Amino acid sequence: MSIRKPLFLDRDGVLNRDLKPYIKTADELEVFPWTLDALELLDAAGFDFYVVSNQQGVGKGVISPLELEKQTEKIESHLAQRGLSIQRFYYCTALSEENHPSRKPGSGMIEAAQQEFGVDPRGAFLIGDRWSDIEAGARVGCRPLLVLSGGTAEGEWLEWSHQPERVFLTLLDAAQWIVAQG
Repeated sequence: MSIRKPLFLDRDGVLNRDLKPYIKTADELEVFPWTLDALELLDAAGFDFYVVSNQQGVGKGVISPLELEKQTEKIESHLAQRGLSIQRFYYCTALSEENHPSRKPGSGMIEAAQQEFGVDPRGAFLIGDRWSDIEAGARVGCRPLLVLSGGTAEGEWLEWSHQPERVFLTLLDAAQWIVAQG
């Protein structure tokens, strides 16, 4: 039996289209057309998925906890169509000004997965669409990959304190590269 490898994923802008300022309802959540293909490739290559996502809209009272749960269920339902699943969705609902250790760029959600599942984030891939994702992954030794599907402008990352290992247009492009690495 081979040991499966952890892969950390941001949610909005990576798995699904991001809306400004927030995705308020499950009806507004739109999974990208390439998400299932990407996760299917990665699953076949031996990866388990952990979502780590800032959701301060809940902390601001713009999104109810029940609505966030419905959004999660919608993503899970899409994945189940192909026999895929997320090990756990980790959400931080703290406001940015609270500097909560779980809110990215803090690494608390990744560390929670490490404690709960015994996974080692060192050398694991983290796929995100913002500087805070790249920073959080770098803090715990992940290999951060940036996807531009969430709206980060071309070249914007060159200004960041931590650089992504590679940059891709979509999650599917990143997945194909990861699988090609062996």
